[in-house]
Amino acid sequence: MEEESKVGIPTWDLESINWVTPIAIGFYDGLSYIDFVKENEEDDVVWRFLCFLREKYQRIKLYAHFASKYDNKFVLASLRQHDETVKLEAGFLRLRWVGPNILFEDSFSLCPMSLERMNKMFGVEEKGKWDHSRTKKPWDMGEELIAFRAYLRTDCISLSHSIFQLCELLGVTFGQMPSISLATTSAKVFDKCFYPVDQIEPNIEFEEFIRSADYGGRNEVYKRYGENINIYDIHWMYTSCYNTPVPIGRLRWIKPDINRGTIAEATVKVPKDWYIGPLPHKLSGRLIFGVGTWTDWFDVVDLRNAVEMGVDITIRRQLSCEEEPILEGFRQFMSSLEGKGKDPFWKAFGLSLSGKFGQSRWRDSIRFYNEIKDFRGYTPTDGKEEYFSIKEFVGKGAPYIRPLIYIRIRTEARIRHLKILLKAMETGDVFYGDTDSCHTTSTLPTGTKVGELVQIGRAEKGYYVRQKLYGIIKDGRLEQKSAGYSDLKLTEEDFQKLLDDGYADIAISHLPSYRRVLSDKEVKLLHQGRRIKGDMGDSRKPVGNDTEPILLGEHQ
Repeated sequence: MEEESKVGIPTWDLESINWVTPIAIGFYDGLSYIDFVKENEEDDVVWRFLCFLREKYQRIKLYAHFASKYDNKFVLASLRQHDETVKLEAGFLRLRWVGPNILFEDSFSLCPMSLERMNKMFGVEEKGKWDHSRTKKPWDMGEELIAFRAYLRTDCISLSHSIFQLCELLGVTFGQMPSISLATTSAKVFDKCFYPVDQIEPNIEFEEFIRSADYGGRNEVYKRYGENINIYDIHWMYTSCYNTPVPIGRLRWIKPDINRGTIAEATVKVPKDWYIGPLPHKLSGRLIFGVGTWTDWFDVVDLRNAVEMGVDITIRRQLSCEEEPILEGFRQFMSSLEGKGKDPFWKAFGLSLSGKFGQSRWRDSIRFYNEIKDFRGYTPTDGKEEYFSIKEFVGKGAPYIRPLIYIRIRTEARIRHLKILLKAMETGDVFYGDTDSCHTTSTLPTGTKVGELVQIGRAEKGYYVRQKLYGIIKDGRLEQKSAGYSDLKLTEEDFQKLLDDGYADIAISHLPSYRRVLSDKEVKLLHQGRRIKGDMGDSRKPVGNDTEPILLGEHQ
């Protein structure tokens, strides 16, 4: 084993051919490194690695980046093949080999970014470079095997040093160590250092009403093509909203009163000629901001803002509780860390707090067959029917589930985003807005503080096809946003065609760039029949190169 000068956290990494055939594993115990390279066709390199751990490293916890999506699945398969007992304690985020009490955890859940970005942020060794198309059976790699093993070694050691830096950062800053995920870590820090979570009422008896008032961020296309576009983001938007009072007391029914209350069921009448609807509504599984008349549960803060804008509202029933700005201390501390390094981590850390409060009380749980007494309700997850999944109730006492706080922060964020969109409309065109962004021809005031607008770019042209699918031309080059289609690199011609054809059901395979990819035999996706379906799932109705909000009530 090779000795290292720096102390780190135990890590490992698995490399394979075509992502399915393991050929090498690197392991760093925090002081020294060793690798296991497949020696012949019969060599089970994963089991050899596991036997090494059992012999020398019982009761160890080790990390791999993206382990829950990849590395841990090879461990599970190997251990079950050899009749070893395994427990999945947080799905594939935490896999426990029961006999030697060895934990395999996912470092991505602690620091949700690529290993390359993580290493740069913490100032450790850069991630190794390797072209995976060159990966072959080790005995066929020749001299390239040296570079391959060096790449594997660098990945293990750099991850170890990054996690060590993360532990040190949290320890020095809060006196806390990472938990299973960044969200849980953030909630524990808030609980221990800022406000005791057990002093916040869970209000579980009202959860049906609470969840009915839960809506996500706004994502809408307003104008589908434009030029000379300024692109803005709200800096650390969700964290900036932590200065608002949030519900912490026990809910009770009160008489309808727009000036009081926490959540309410209300009938709203939004003027039909409004260009941007102020209130959220869930329609056929999608979130829209419509016009017209409908009845829903809302955060009362949303209703108050709508009344100020001129919406007619009738409250039908209402729940109220004590509210205090208990997140303000956390917000101020996060703001004090901004600009002092590690900004990507602290942004995610702050955002994770409200996300943890909003988690469901039901979670996917995976059990081995010998742990299950009654199989009713369970579903097999593997061909041998050894592992089964079920939705399990995490209990009334789940310490960090406080959905009212989550709803209030999301509501406040939507209102602040809406105000920026409306401000931009006063002096120019608005093309697109997604949660905390605004694409507009207007010039808006910017700043450097948390919650202020930051201009992140300027585009000569923009093609906005639908939610999460657009292309912008910056400095003569196309930048593509295409959630669900990121492996298909579209051209400006493709985006023009998508706009020209309207929101008709357009097969991606009909686009010129898609045919080009197929002709190069690099990607074969034709059999999947992937399509862009515009008005089947977008949040606004297209009208030429413009859009309008969906009318509710009359034609819903």
